[in-house]
Amino acid sequence: MTAPQPALSSEPTRPKLLFADDHHLVLDVLAFVAGSEYDVRAVDSSAAFEAAMDEFSPDLAILDLRLPDGDGFDVARRVLDKRPDLKLIFLSMHTEPKFVRQAMENGAKGYLSKRSPADELMLAIRTVLNGGTYVGSRMQMAVEQERAQEGPLTERQKEVLRLISQGCSAKEIATRLNISVRTAEFHRAAIMDRLKLHSTAMMTRYAVEHGLA
Repeated sequence: MTAPQPALSSEPTRPKLLFADDHHLVLDVLAFVAGSEYDVRAVDSSAAFEAAMDEFSPDLAILDLRLPDGDGFDVARRVLDKRPDLKLIFLSMHTEPKFVRQAMENGAKGYLSKRSPADELMLAIRTVLNGGTYVGSRMQMAVEQERAQEGPLTERQKEVLRLISQGCSAKEIATRLNISVRTAEFHRAAIMDRLKLHSTAMMTRYAVEHGLA
């Protein structure tokens, strides 16, 4: 007689979130807000954050820009080189456009102020998990205003376009500029979108015509 088999659980697996912040009160609040919908892990250092990538394997990470043992942008580059599929949101007191832009250039999918309300945090998490990007509304307005003033391309995008026109691959661009491959690909996509170019040939021609080659 065959023993009865245990019933399989029909409960869906909850997405895994990893929070990194050196203020435990912030971690407690984040875990409380998101814990009802997600499987949450919280750490207070960049070393613990990077270790949790292998041990916990999160679907999405929320990273403080400034940790006592590491710069958030440096941590993001290292982690995204190993886990290019990871969805990453930066959380910071710094709300100036330059920080938002640098975060997105380093492969982040979102950027939030630590002053953001809980419902905006949850909206950002859902948006990014579903494949979108999210920047806090006030910061987004500031970024767009700065972009309108600086012209069609940032200085970094001009550097990337110059290397593309020289035939460099995303990996070669990443090595030369000390950025991740994912960031190099982000820049390429941003250049094509902003200039309405649809191929490497069109990008090369633009670079030559505008003295960027």
